Amino acid sequence: MKLKKSKIIYVDVDGTISYNPELPDFGDRHADYAKARPMPHRIAMINELYDEGHEIHYWTARGAKSKIDWRELTKNQLKKWNVKFTSVNVGKPH
Repeated sequence: MKLKKSKIIYVDVDGTISYNPELPDFGDRHADYAKARPMPHRIAMINELYDEGHEIHYWTARGAKSKIDWRELTKNQLKKWNVKFTSVNVGKPH
């Protein structure tokens, strides 16, 4: 039996698994991330990778410019959206 090797996968949040109907490109550095909405079909695809044994690390640029710590809001959104993850990181460099 051949074992599959798990991979480490980094995923962005905004524009990848979520969208903001009021600010589609999340381009404003003072964006209201609380208004982000999930993309269920994309979340399902990434959750499937997690279920296959891969590490899923969400790494978002939220707060990179504004220096606002969006970690708790982001974690709460991911949990509410039933996102499976290994870790959540904020402040990704642009």
